Amino acid sequence: MNTPYSPATYPATVAETTSTYSVDSTDRPLARLSWSAIIGGTVVAIGIQVLLSALGVGAGLALFNPHTDADPAKHFSEGATAIWSACALVALFFGAAIAGRFSASLHHGLVHGIIVWSSTLIIALLLLSLGTGIALGGALKVIGEGLGIGTKAVAAGAGDVVGEAAKRATDQLNSFINEASQSVPTNAAPKAATRAQREIGFAATRLFAPGNDVSSPTNRAALIKALVDYTQVSEADATKTVDEWTDSYRQLQSELSDVKAKAEQKAKDAADAAAKELSTAGTWLFFGLLLGLLVSAGGGILGAEFALKQARRTRVTQVPVN
Repeated sequence: MNTPYSPATYPATVAETTSTYSVDSTDRPLARLSWSAIIGGTVVAIGIQVLLSALGVGAGLALFNPHTDADPAKHFSEGATAIWSACALVALFFGAAIAGRFSASLHHGLVHGIIVWSSTLIIALLLLSLGTGIALGGALKVIGEGLGIGTKAVAAGAGDVVGEAAKRATDQLNSFINEASQSVPTNAAPKAATRAQREIGFAATRLFAPGNDVSSPTNRAALIKALVDYTQVSEADATKTVDEWTDSYRQLQSELSDVKAKAEQKAKDAADAAAKELSTAGTWLFFGLLLGLLVSAGGGILGAEFALKQARRTRVTQVPVN
């Protein structure tokens, strides 16, 4: 028998019931790691970094180019550092938040954020090695180039000294040969004059060539003999000439030694200054990367928290009225 309807018997509305949607993240926690979310977050971070970098260039950051600057540690100003760091942090935060949005718990959001930071950093290093700048590329360029500043400075100083020494030694040797050639008899046949210049040149080169012993008795006697045989000078005059050339050669070597010492000291000072700049840049880079890690972790947690709030649904059950 059907019971007659009455408001007391069948209320029009039953009490609302609320159920919370939750995901069990305790079983197989590694299975909750979403690589598609991580890849998506990394792509977002890189894209935002490129976008903000373009904005920075338009705002005047083009005055500094960490990708082509020969000495980035010297020209990397505090303003440029702040702008590059801000762009990187914003990009990492949004990328990590996107990755955390598709996680099952706050813990997984934290892990997603950290992995986005790590993958973005690795990609930045790879692209930087190929000559392309990307997230954190400005600071990494400073470190990468800074590692070679000291070596470049020493190599440049040594190369300049060697080149200058070789040029001046060659010029001096040619002046000796030209001076001796002027003493060749004017009535000598062209072949005889050419031969005289050649033989005197050979003898002078053996005595004054770089690395040879300028005090060698054998080479010295050979040059004196060549001067006597092919020019109109006596042995005494030839000996005096060789003595003068030897004094001039030793004076030049002394000057070149002083130049070399100054160049080496200058290179050492440049290397020390570069090392100090590199140390400062490395310290700031460490704290910048650490801050980026914290921002990425926070972004992942916030993304996961937002996802969990969205997953909580309220269901209201009503009994239809007949």
